[in-house]
Amino acid sequence: MIATTSVRERHDVRKAAWIAVSMGLLLAAAGLFAALVSAVPSPRKEGGSRPSIDHSPPQRTQNREVYSPIIAKDPYVADQWEKSIQALEAACARRGEYCDKARQARRSVNR
Repeated sequence: MIATTSVRERHDVRKAAWIAVSMGLLLAAAGLFAALVSAVPSPRKEGGSRPSIDHSPPQRTQNREVYSPIIAKDPYVADQWEKSIQALEAACARRGEYCDKARQARRSVNR
C-alpha cells in the first residue's frame, strides 16, 4: 500500500519549512547586527567621560566669502576669470575664434 499525503499536509509542511527558514534568517540578522554594534568604537574617551565640546565663538579667518553677493573681489573668482580670458585670447591667436569675446572680456575685467 502506497502512503499518500493530502494537499493540506503538504501545505502544512511547506509552511513549517518557511517559518523555520524565516526564523533562521532573522536569528542570523540579529547576530550580525549585534556583532556590528559591538565592533563600533564608542565615542566616549577612555576615562568614560563624553568628548569635550568647544563652546567658544569661531575665530575669524581669511577664508573666502562663498555666499557673498559680491564676487568681483574674490581672488579665486578673479583667477578663474583670468584663466578664461587667457583661453579666449589663445583661441583668438591660434584659430581666429572668439576674438570679440576675448576683447570684451578683457575690457570688462580691466575697468
